[in-house]
Amino acid sequence: MNSAMNRGSMVPADMGSGDPMNRGSMAPADMGSGDPMNRGSMAPAGIGSADPMNRGSMAPADMGSGDPMNRGSMTPAGIGSADPMNRGSMAAAGMGSADAPGEHRILVKPGETIPAAALAGLGPYTKRGNTVNFDVYYDNSLGTNGQTLADAVLANCEADFAALRGWFGGVAAGRFPVYIDPGTFGAYHANCSATEIHCAAFGGTNGALENMLNVAEVDEVMMANQGAGWNCGASAGEGLSRVLATQRYPAQLDGFASASSWLNSSRPDWVTNTEGTDRDYVSIGCATLFINYLRYQLHFNLARIVQAGGTTLQQTYQRLTGSADAFGPFSALLQRHFPAGTPVTLPNDNPFPLLDPARWGGWESLGGVLESPPRVIAWAPNRLDIFANGTDSALWHRWWNGSSWGGWESLGGVLESPPEVVSWGTNRLDIFALGTDYALWHRWWDGSSWGGWESLGGTLTSPVTAVSWGPNRLDIFALGTDHALWHRWWNGSSWGGWESLGGTLTSPPKAVAWGPNRLDVFALGEDHALWHRWWDGSAWGGWESLGGTLSSPPEVVSWDEGRLDIFGLGTDNALWHRWWDGSSWGGWESLGGVLSSPPKAVSWSANRLDIFAEGTDSALWHRWWNGSSWGGWESLGGVLESPPDAVAWAANRLDIFVVGTDSALWHRWWG
Repeated sequence: MNSAMNRGSMVPADMGSGDPMNRGSMAPADMGSGDPMNRGSMAPAGIGSADPMNRGSMAPADMGSGDPMNRGSMTPAGIGSADPMNRGSMAAAGMGSADAPGEHRILVKPGETIPAAALAGLGPYTKRGNTVNFDVYYDNSLGTNGQTLADAVLANCEADFAALRGWFGGVAAGRFPVYIDPGTFGAYHANCSATEIHCAAFGGTNGALENMLNVAEVDEVMMANQGAGWNCGASAGEGLSRVLATQRYPAQLDGFASASSWLNSSRPDWVTNTEGTDRDYVSIGCATLFINYLRYQLHFNLARIVQAGGTTLQQTYQRLTGSADAFGPFSALLQRHFPAGTPVTLPNDNPFPLLDPARWGGWESLGGVLESPPRVIAWAPNRLDIFANGTDSALWHRWWNGSSWGGWESLGGVLESPPEVVSWGTNRLDIFALGTDYALWHRWWDGSSWGGWESLGGTLTSPVTAVSWGPNRLDIFALGTDHALWHRWWNGSSWGGWESLGGTLTSPPKAVAWGPNRLDVFALGEDHALWHRWWDGSAWGGWESLGGTLSSPPEVVSWDEGRLDIFGLGTDNALWHRWWDGSSWGGWESLGGVLSSPPKAVSWSANRLDIFAEGTDSALWHRWWNGSSWGGWESLGGVLESPPDAVAWAANRLDIFVVGTDSALWHRWWG
């Protein structure tokens, strides 16, 4: 790396040039040079001939051959000076409901109740309007304020409904009559399944608050219809109600926060147990804290959490991680950062991530003789699965089970591309690669055994990118022989056919899903600019140019819903960055460096980014965003023969894997 990396401020890693990975102190993996993968006991798989893309039945995308990206209507972007990421710290909080006498499920502030008159209903009402799933009324006494609040609900209820259905896996929820009543009582519905919702007008002008109240009640109906174990009349379900409502309206938590109530109590275990009420702010506070812990400390997305629901939060945790030890680590982490007996006043229900001291571990060899860059994934905290091609062109696998490394195993096949791996659920892995016939091949782990290789057809010319936006959902993208983007998907029960998404592309694509039923795909065009196409839940948007002149395939990561960060090398071999903040694209910014491999980006929590790439000295280099500013480039040493891959399985934990000059797999970690 040249002086652009400001080496003066960098602490070199513990790796010298003679034997850069400092192997003398490392226990070698169980793989020798004669037959390093111990293949004698492994039955090789087979990859056969392909059934190509069957394109005759496919509708072409909206891109013609003359100028396939329809650039005439696009304003090219430029790489210039940037105003980076709108970096103020962002912490999602939680919001929700409480209980009252009888079966009503209500949302009130601590110590308050809903007056009997409000529970009986008010009126008379005027119907302001309706949408596909909602009819919205306001009490006539509210006048123009009622109209304003009703209009706010009508403007947002369908988007909120779609987000909730995505998190709940598409469950049906019925039709919702929503009544806006005078008062400051909060919100209520008769029971968890009741779709008639009443929301207080409060001051009569805060439409976002009215929408938050509506979401907090609608999500409880979805819990009942989902039937997974969430109970809106108990502490765990009430906690989920609050977290989901606040995800949609994070600025409306004032007065409804519950986390401090648990932190300032004796801290009873409402994770292993569930309290059968939605009125106790101590048990609700424990629930909101634990759900935010799952999301922001342990790195699970909302769809995974919601669809792993159980009658206790411990059951949810076990369905997500395979471990039964839920309350202990959670309680201990909070004790370290908020000692019991010390008064706590949180501004919201989400103090996470909470960061314990961490440092870089030294490089360790995991052995093997590898012919492709590694691919790593973590389907749960403290679980790692690494895949790469061996010298026999077969797929090889090694894993960390939380306490020790398993030995290398061959998964067979004869592969022509590096593997791609994705996990859509607990103890589930799906691996994709090109075969010698250039078709897409697939093998999977179902939690107990490996399925055999299957051909998904196609004739592809690039490595694939795969993504999952929800449990039991897969989307795969690659370039075809026509340089267009091709797509195939698994919908939970069957594979869809190959479809062309058009374009004339010159790099492998990269896909990401920042939320349920949302896909964003990026690749370089013939002009070396970055091009983008997206699925919004109902239709594909057209290709758009995001400008730039890039010399590497793009890398993209999402650290929260509605957030995208894209990285690539420029023609100056520096790292360049562009981002989507939920409403608009930021301009390109240079992050410097002189790099010789495509970058790898990873996020271990909201508003946190870590970028890794190989430098011109063949060492691993790292730069990070800490929520307010970029740290300088630091060398992590090593002599690399492959681009790095990295994963974060919890807050403030990073695992990086590369192939060394000995063709073995090497590992370094932060934690």
